[in-house]
Amino acid sequence: MSTGRITQNRAFIWLLVLVAFVVLMVLASLLTSGDKIQGVAWMVLTAVAIIGIYVVYFATASSEAWDVGTRQVVYMAIGAALYGVFNYIFNTIPMPSVSQVSLRPSVCIPIFFGYAFGPVVGFFTGAVGNILGDFITGWGVYPVWDMGNGLMGLVPGLVMLFADKKRSLNFLTGLVAVLIIVAAGLVFLNPRVVGPWTGEIEDFSFWAWAFIVGGVVVIAGRFVLERVSVDLAAINLWGTLGIIIGIGFAAISDIWVNGYSFATAIIGEFAPAAGPNILNSMILTPILLAAYQAIQARTGR
Repeated sequence: MSTGRITQNRAFIWLLVLVAFVVLMVLASLLTSGDKIQGVAWMVLTAVAIIGIYVVYFATASSEAWDVGTRQVVYMAIGAALYGVFNYIFNTIPMPSVSQVSLRPSVCIPIFFGYAFGPVVGFFTGAVGNILGDFITGWGVYPVWDMGNGLMGLVPGLVMLFADKKRSLNFLTGLVAVLIIVAAGLVFLNPRVVGPWTGEIEDFSFWAWAFIVGGVVVIAGRFVLERVSVDLAAINLWGTLGIIIGIGFAAISDIWVNGYSFATAIIGEFAPAAGPNILNSMILTPILLAAYQAIQARTGR
């Protein structure tokens, strides 16, 4: 099959995945007893994210990272089901924030599935798993957060674009360090924001320290884990980048979806969601990947 034909097939499969995501989101909104999709902002923002995904895809379309066959479809279904069920379990543990942010050790699932099986699998696992988890919890449907969770799984899958994973680590280490410093700095500069629903002033300065601690551990862990396996070091960095991009997209989108100020979106929502996710990811994703690699070694795959 020609390269052009392969690229067209992959683009079509991506379109099917994205259409399935939107259809499932709308269906969940129709059936839920919780919050339903409202307004047009979510459509514009979802379209912007989809365009961004396609830009990345077409820029790297020749890579096998975008392959989707029967094996990937099975992993997509398993990943989404696992993420949805575990989100349902942990959605009952809220984190201090201006919205429905919960503790999510399950964040390791889309990151692992993206890193191990590719960006398409990671996106579907995060996006559809989040739809499922919020639906069965009874919360409803939140399109920009579903897309954000999809991006969180997609980004780690981009590691497959690099023939040598180790060569990406230095740049990635610097990028993650800068993003964490910026996030922590924004919280330190303005740690107190007005809750959009309560009108009360809330202090989120704790999350700045969570970012700093998480960042130090992730970056230090890169050098420690690299001695054991490049993959274990890489999944932490790619996972952290995925969390920052995915949760960042969702939180900033709430400026238009919910009318938040920039400070409320970043300090009252992004920081409480991304900080614990980074801490959970840096502990659990290397363990999950190491277990998977051990099983592969035993089965000879």
